[in-house]
Amino acid sequence: MKFCAAVSAILFAASFAARADGPVPTPEQLAWQKMEMTMFCHFGVNTFTDREWGQGTEDEKIFNPTDLDCRQWARAAKTGGFKLMILTAKHHDGFCLWPSKFTEHCVKNSPWKDGEGDVVREFVDACRAEDLKVGLYLSPWDRHEKTYGTDGYNDHFCNQLTELLTNYGQIDEVWFDGACGEGPNGKKQVYDWKRFYALIRKLQPHALIAISGPDVRWVGNESGFAREGESSVRNANEHQREHAVDGKVWFPAECDVSIRPGWFYHAHEDAKVKSLEHLMDIYFKSVGRNSDLLLNIPPARRGRFADPDVKRLQEFGDTIRGLFANEIAHGVANTDVEFGGEKAFNLANVQEDISKGERVKSYRVEARSGGEWKTVARGTVIGNRNLHRIAEVTADAARVVIEKCDGEPLVTWSLHKAMPVGLWAKSSGSLTAGKPAEASNVHGNSTEYGGDKACDGDRNTRWATGDSTRACWLEVDLLGEQNIGRVAISELEPRITKFQIEYRNDKSAPWQTAYSGGKAGKDFHADFAPVKARFVRLNILDATFAPTIWEFELFPPAK
Repeated sequence: MKFCAAVSAILFAASFAARADGPVPTPEQLAWQKMEMTMFCHFGVNTFTDREWGQGTEDEKIFNPTDLDCRQWARAAKTGGFKLMILTAKHHDGFCLWPSKFTEHCVKNSPWKDGEGDVVREFVDACRAEDLKVGLYLSPWDRHEKTYGTDGYNDHFCNQLTELLTNYGQIDEVWFDGACGEGPNGKKQVYDWKRFYALIRKLQPHALIAISGPDVRWVGNESGFAREGESSVRNANEHQREHAVDGKVWFPAECDVSIRPGWFYHAHEDAKVKSLEHLMDIYFKSVGRNSDLLLNIPPARRGRFADPDVKRLQEFGDTIRGLFANEIAHGVANTDVEFGGEKAFNLANVQEDISKGERVKSYRVEARSGGEWKTVARGTVIGNRNLHRIAEVTADAARVVIEKCDGEPLVTWSLHKAMPVGLWAKSSGSLTAGKPAEASNVHGNSTEYGGDKACDGDRNTRWATGDSTRACWLEVDLLGEQNIGRVAISELEPRITKFQIEYRNDKSAPWQTAYSGGKAGKDFHADFAPVKARFVRLNILDATFAPTIWEFELFPPAK
């Protein structure tokens, strides 16, 4: 039996809403943004083969967790402050974590629970027991299914979507990526996105569709960083135009990142779980920049979160709760608030009532000390939340001044003395950190080694190229013209023998050379004549073996 649905504008109505002067979130989008943090769980045959991307040829018998405990996952997520969990019900390898009627490549042919098990069932039950919302990931790319690359695959995909969306109660989010590689027949698939969306609207009308979907968008990197001034209002795409207001729709950003270098569990990464300091930096650059954080925690082979991950989640949750425990003052926009004496603070929290849309375009936070008002933080778009880590300030009054706004500002703010101060901004100051990056070559075409890994501030992740590569490039969009005059390159091992730092201010303009170098190495630094640039490129002209870069950093000229 084939499950499908006709595309109808009525089915999309729940996904978009607007007021007369601009887009606003649907109730589902609003609730999602208020959650602020969601969790990904990558689990499947890759967990047992020690791979990131499976081939689709894995023996089903390899999947055999000895102590599966989804309730342990849910408790750890809740302790960390997460409100929704997303399970990889099927990854690119095509192996299904539920007993699907439409494939033999699934848990029913594994030895786990004698083929009678259902990970999806245990997952959704555990989430509900811990009062967490439920999300499911179904990979459009399927390296096992023989109909992949034909019209019949869209039928197959809808069949499996229907199983997931009718047999497990309410599903709050359906997560798609855009991966589209070859199937077992050497063909690529043309996905029938409209049909997929319509089916979801029919079966789960309140479910959000992310990332290849109309409700939630990818921020553009896998480092967990949003841009400063990240807006939830975007130009409508082909699936959103009917519900746009002046060509715009509400389309909030999600920042996905893994707590480990990989997305699936690998025992050798137990010592590479991101530090608390790093996770807090991600929190401020995602949640603190009007975006939701999607943090991946991969269950280990036995079927439980590994101890280092659980410990870090506890620390992370405790630290976030502690951020806002010591409130110094709170108020509304454009109103002075007196402290009744001098008080110290180091965190500013600014929020907008996004149920009415995004109105504020520019603002500043001011504090009064010795009778003089001084600006301690600035911002543009506020959206759901902006967080400002600032050097400790002692003042007797404060205010948030709205500089530019479309309509009445609906803004509240609070100031806090957050501890420990040691977790505060310790950024390297690199202008490439967290910026969109594109590489000419990536090892195995894997997101684990994407170009963004060289710009994420994490010395445990890297951009890697294919073994035969000797010349390649990494381009970074600085999201605005910057003055650059210093470069730092950290290689896995010395391989680069000739490179250039190139720049331009317009995508269509030719590249200009700012610096030419020979060998780089594990800790290369150099100054060069300052230039102004928006787009920069590390152009590797020659190497002894495939270039692999931990970090590529650019800085303003030395003072």
